[in-house]
Order: sequence, then C-alpha cells, then structure tokens
Amino acid sequence: MSTRVRFEPSGFETEVDAPVALIDVTDEHPKADVPYSCRSASCGTCRVEVIAGADALVPPDDDEQDVLEIFGDEGPVRLCCQLELAKDTEVLHLRVLDPY
Repeated sequence: MSTRVRFEPSGFETEVDAPVALIDVTDEHPKADVPYSCRSASCGTCRVEVIAGADALVPPDDDEQDVLEIFGDEGPVRLCCQLELAKDTEVLHLRVLDPY
C-alpha cells in the first residue's frame, strides 16, 4: 500500500511509501509549492494544515510545538519540514498556509 499525498493550493499529488520525510518529497517535487527558509523547525515558513491523514504522521516534537505556539497555531497545523509519514494511509492532504 502507498499513500497519495495532495498539496493545496497547488493541487499537486504524488504517491509515496512510508516511512518518508515530507521534506524529501517536496525537495523531489517542487510543484508541491511548499516554502522553506530554515528547514529545521525554527522559522514557521512551511506551516501546513493537515486536512486528512494526520493519524499516519509522527507526532510533533517539542521544537515543532514551540514554533507553532509562536504563530498561535493549534490543532491540525504542522511544520512540513518536520512531517514524517510513519505508516501508509489512503491519503495525506495538506494545505500550505501563507508564511506571513
């Protein structure tokens, strides 16, 4: 089984196999259109809303949670640079948030 990953608002989709880091997926597929600055959970540029598939992701660590708190993000918002797909699921649907 593989996972279909969909990025909004670009509409880009690709198939991946878990386990995989989403930063590697977006590096391989620039059409996903996810902005990065630091790539290390310190800037918040790559914030995404997880619309579907959150249960297949590794939970956020303390560094990621600290950055999300600075932006006032709660619930399904994560840093794409920190997302790791731990197990395959039907779909992982992400909406890229405005970095500013």
